[in-house]
Amino acid sequence: MRSTRSGRSAAALTAAALCGTLLLTGCDGAGEPPAADTPAPAATATGAPATSTPTAGAPATAAPTATPPPVPPATGDPAPSASVPATAPQGERLVAATVSGGFDGRHRSVLVNGDGGYTVLDRTKPPKSGRMGAQELAELKDALADADFAKLPRVSKADPPVMDGITTTVIHRGHEVTTDGMKKLPELDRVIAALPGLG
Repeated sequence: MRSTRSGRSAAALTAAALCGTLLLTGCDGAGEPPAADTPAPAATATGAPATSTPTAGAPATAAPTATPPPVPPATGDPAPSASVPATAPQGERLVAATVSGGFDGRHRSVLVNGDGGYTVLDRTKPPKSGRMGAQELAELKDALADADFAKLPRVSKADPPVMDGITTTVIHRGHEVTTDGMKKLPELDRVIAALPGLG
């Protein structure tokens, strides 16, 4: 009977010692399991922790690039010419003139084309058309070339104006000149004299 109790006591002591050993080896001094070793972040050459690189599945963000400003297309328009030819192609208007005023209240215009064809318009008569002869057309073109309309005064009238005076306006290649005949303009007078049907 006593030997049986002694065997049970020895077995109990052996079990208690084994539990104590397991408790000591499975727990630290504070009674908590030891913390797993955590690797420290790698340091760069400057001492700052290295940044993490994107994984294979993450999209890479490209740095914005500067877009150059658009270049306007070159135009093929030629520079305007400063010279104005005195002649006009066939069928194109060469010169136009209007005479108005006087005691009879006249108002007559003549339109001359580059080929010598002309039309006379009078408010008291029906329109009249004709064609200048070769010599007459050559004289008119020479007079126009010598007149140099760009240098003639735009308006040449007496001040004060002459009562019932006759005013003549001549238009040639975009230049308009008006005169009452009081101031002599030989170059313009030659052009007016060469115009058909104006007198």
